[in-house]
Amino acid sequence: MITAFRTVVLSGVVLAACLVAACSSASTNAAGAVGTSGETAAFMSVELSSIVMVIENQAAQPLLDIRLAIKPVGGATEFTKLVSRMEAGEKRTISLGDFGGRDGTPFSLRVVRPKEVSVTAVNLMGQKFAMTKPWK
Repeated sequence: MITAFRTVVLSGVVLAACLVAACSSASTNAAGAVGTSGETAAFMSVELSSIVMVIENQAAQPLLDIRLAIKPVGGATEFTKLVSRMEAGEKRTISLGDFGGRDGTPFSLRVVRPKEVSVTAVNLMGQKFAMTKPWK
């Protein structure tokens, strides 16, 4: 009776560990996303300066739901900016002060040391694009 109980408890612990490992994936990239791993050309050009970020759609078609995110070194707060649509070849200049945290805090280089910029977008066919560029 005690060995059966131990077997059930051990099986439950192993099952719980498997579920936790499966549900807590460290990868946050969307499945099927096209990135800049060297296999395909970059879909978006990102130029960084101390005041603005210049983005250019290098895809052959319009991009929708473009999400730009500045990720700080500590990773505490992600500062984001959403762009609803960019036509093919369109170039936009975005002030770094337009990026905001979840609580509405504006981004400032005086307060935050950025690590990287990530960009995600979707084209008209529903294909997902994702890329990350280190901050220099």
